[in-house]
Amino acid sequence: MAKQIKVISCPNCGSVQKTEIKPEHYRCDNCNTEYFLDNDDINVNVNYESNSGEFANFLNANGKLILMIVGVIAGISLVGVITSNLFKSDSRTKNYYNSQTTSISTPVKSTATEPKKKTFTVNYHYHSLVSKGDKAYIISIVQRDYDDYKEKNKYYFIIHDLLTNKIIKEEEIKELEADKYKAKNDWDFHDFSQTKTYLVVNKKYIFLIDKSNFNLTNVTSSLLNSFPQYNTGLASIKIDETQGAGEKVFRILTDDGQKIYYYPIYDKALPDNNDFYMTKKDFIKQNKDTSEHIAFAFSNDPYGQYNPKLIKFKFTNSMGKNYYTITTSTVGEHPLDGSPAFNDDANAYWFDTPRRNESNEIISHQNLTPNRLYFNPGIIYADDPVTSKDPALIIKTKKSASPDANYNYQRIDINSGKVIWTISEDKFKIKNIYRFNDNFIFEQSSDKYGIITPDGIIKQEITLSKESKEK
Repeated sequence: MAKQIKVISCPNCGSVQKTEIKPEHYRCDNCNTEYFLDNDDINVNVNYESNSGEFANFLNANGKLILMIVGVIAGISLVGVITSNLFKSDSRTKNYYNSQTTSISTPVKSTATEPKKKTFTVNYHYHSLVSKGDKAYIISIVQRDYDDYKEKNKYYFIIHDLLTNKIIKEEEIKELEADKYKAKNDWDFHDFSQTKTYLVVNKKYIFLIDKSNFNLTNVTSSLLNSFPQYNTGLASIKIDETQGAGEKVFRILTDDGQKIYYYPIYDKALPDNNDFYMTKKDFIKQNKDTSEHIAFAFSNDPYGQYNPKLIKFKFTNSMGKNYYTITTSTVGEHPLDGSPAFNDDANAYWFDTPRRNESNEIISHQNLTPNRLYFNPGIIYADDPVTSKDPALIIKTKKSASPDANYNYQRIDINSGKVIWTISEDKFKIKNIYRFNDNFIFEQSSDKYGIITPDGIIKQEITLSKESKEK
């Protein structure tokens, strides 16, 4: 079959410049591709060698393949970088806290692969321990100040299960603003009963914490519902103490200018006028406490001349509370009430009768530890033996007269005055102690607690979890 004359071009780059290396076999002078002719005049690639001068032609012929390979490599690299950053981020997240303020990071939703962190400090404005059976809870009002200036600071009502160290309830208090560029809000509170605590914020808002069901309620507009003549709106409100009675009440100025005292436990409102004090006396007489109580106190010495004495005493007063102060004296001095001079050091002390109570009486008293020295002592926990089945008395006293000496915390037998156990401040600085069934819970700060067994062993230390439920 006769061959036809055709222009032979390189199948790779299209160049017609070539060198015949053997019959019907050629090498392209441009890209070095070798090819030959078959019987049907079809060009076939047989070899390719690259050099710098021919790189552009190679890209034109194989561009799609190269892009696919580069894409796969880039994807694998991206996954590796993201995974590495995630592990690094976890290792850098730490919690920082002190007694009142805590800095914390918590994850929030993000459209990015790597979760962002919301960082904030926590300030405690109120906290209280509530025990129910074998459970202990910390009720708190906290302020979260976010590090991100775009994030609005917030107040939260939080319930911690102390023994499991978990937040079981978290509610934002939306009525209150916590603007980081404004002055902090002014908080005041009082436990009007074992289950009801009222909080006043900026003399404007009033909240009720019901400890029996762990609820926080804004009662600003409903506080005076039982008294329509006064329920005209609150211009200002504060927790005050009535003169002469020694009892906490709300002092209220209504929007129409009326001034009243409100007793929330009795749901009683009295006008602040000339008739108020007579009405108040009648009201207190109706609710007078006539039962006997036992209390403990250290005598004080305003001049620092005498050793403090630990006094156990039985009393009555109209409010049922221990308002008494005890002053240390010495042999030969006379009490202020005109009694005979003291003739022994153990009993050289006298009671200051609380003038603000209508009636009061010291029934009996004794120096519980007559031969002991105390240095800057205080009562840190005491049950009333009249109402408690297993009354406890826990005191604190410095180890020596040195101003730098640490405290010892000691449980004292309420009858003999003997020390039952001692915990040194070398390990723990205790702020408060609460009864928890047969054990005790001690508080070091707003977010640090621990458990003390009946024999004085610390069996658990707890730092409150800051893991936020915030989305």
